[in-house]
Amino acid sequence: MTALRRAGRLTDDELLARIWPSHHADVNLYGTHSVDIDGELAKLDTDGCRPLRLPRPARG
Repeated sequence: MTALRRAGRLTDDELLARIWPSHHADVNLYGTHSVDIDGELAKLDTDGCRPLRLPRPARG
């Protein structure tokens, strides 16, 4: 971040807080992941597709 600012790049602290890699420190990329296959299959419709997610209401 400091290097970007020294180079004259605009860096918004709020934006960087959302994308900074430390927010992913709790993700184990090399671990074992379990999936509830029956639960995931139950979410499919008759065509085998998952329903679209509804948009979140706008914050006001």
